[in-house]
Amino acid sequence: MAARVLVIDDEKLLVKSTCMALSFYGFEAKGALDGEEGLSAAVQFAPKVILLDIMMPGMDGWQVLSRLRAEEITNKIPVIIFTAKEHSNGTSLARSKGAVDYISKPFEPEELVAVLNKYIAA
Repeated sequence: MAARVLVIDDEKLLVKSTCMALSFYGFEAKGALDGEEGLSAAVQFAPKVILLDIMMPGMDGWQVLSRLRAEEITNKIPVIIFTAKEHSNGTSLARSKGAVDYISKPFEPEELVAVLNKYIAA
């Protein structure tokens, strides 16, 4: 069975292309275009890993991450911050807020798959 990955990002084209790339690599990927949709999908889709953008209208990624960590059904799902916003301390900032890793956009699909595989195998 293919590992499920949830992509939460407000950029529709990026969500679609990321899901297509992940499907090519054998993942079952689903997209959500905002925080509320992402929280709902995290419960219903039951992903192995969540890719989460930070800069989204309404509820930003940090708020989504906080809500994911607060719910028993989603608090163990590894969340990888997936953002174009550069932070010199991106990985440590992401981890301090409850994420497991950090990937800067743009990214190479192979790089993303390598990072995902670290958390899917765990």
